[in-house]
Amino acid sequence: MRQLRAFPRWIPTVVVVLSLTVAPATAQPTGLATPTVEAIDQAVVQMNVSLESGGRVSRGTGSGVIIDPMGVILTAAHVVVRATRIEVKFRSGALVPARVLGVDPVFDVALVRVDPRGTLPVVPLGNSATLQQGDAVTVFGRSPSREAGPTMGAFLWVNLEVRPGTPFLQTTAPAYPGDSGGALVNDHGELVGILSGISRDGKVSLAVAIDAIKGIYADLLAGTVHHPWIGVVGETITDDLAQELGLPVRRGVFVLEVVEGSPAAIAGLLGGQATAPPILPRGGDIIVAVDGRPLQSFGELAAYVLGKRIGDTVTLNLVRGGRTVNVSVLLAERPDL
Repeated sequence: MRQLRAFPRWIPTVVVVLSLTVAPATAQPTGLATPTVEAIDQAVVQMNVSLESGGRVSRGTGSGVIIDPMGVILTAAHVVVRATRIEVKFRSGALVPARVLGVDPVFDVALVRVDPRGTLPVVPLGNSATLQQGDAVTVFGRSPSREAGPTMGAFLWVNLEVRPGTPFLQTTAPAYPGDSGGALVNDHGELVGILSGISRDGKVSLAVAIDAIKGIYADLLAGTVHHPWIGVVGETITDDLAQELGLPVRRGVFVLEVVEGSPAAIAGLLGGQATAPPILPRGGDIIVAVDGRPLQSFGELAAYVLGKRIGDTVTLNLVRGGRTVNVSVLLAERPDL
């Protein structure tokens, strides 16, 4: 019998982050030319953060990537989001204070600024959409464990399911605890992702796709990122789930819960009805397509919505009680959950 799990309301706020204890990765040589490696390495910094709670101060480190010669740095949101003090350490050893410009917990990215004190080196932005499975990628970070320099691996695929809708580039490039916020670069030396997480065995790294970050960059600079949402808790339909619940389709998204007051609730979407926990709810709507695009997973649905604008309308193609129903949903701003 299948047990009910805790499902995210669109975007969970936790990913396995690089600060977890993992087995040290073995450094691998990068395929980048030595001058390119040197230039990128100069633009990757260490983020030293202080956090205060209950009168006690704790400290941690992460990484960051200079993307503007006037002192703008990209990093992971979880590195700086609760920090009361931030210092940036350059490869030269120089320490300068930094301030947060904007944080987006949905995509786990943040912008900080330092006084440049001259023109700073930068990592040029690339296009993550051009990556093909097997392409060489390289991780640069400032983890205290990273003594052997950058590490190389291969791009695997875009993972939309770790944090539904957030495009994580999944790679075999080794990363270390403390590399969060570091750079994932392609074989042209261009930034294609910001390091966010790592598997518990340290063999797979996750980086937020730079194309998604470009889409929210203006909001990050302005200090507040606004995302659209529908407001459902969903489960990707598999053959096993379809058989267990007796569903009439084998692919799509089963609606477990509709968040009260959300766009989905206003549009009349129906969540499942639990009979006896921990058994999965039954009888909820099944979303098989959005704007005519067939859905294979909950992450695909979330990514499509995140790619729209607040105030846009999307049409959900549903199966409800054996009938096909089309429902229009007016996207609203995603609240802090």
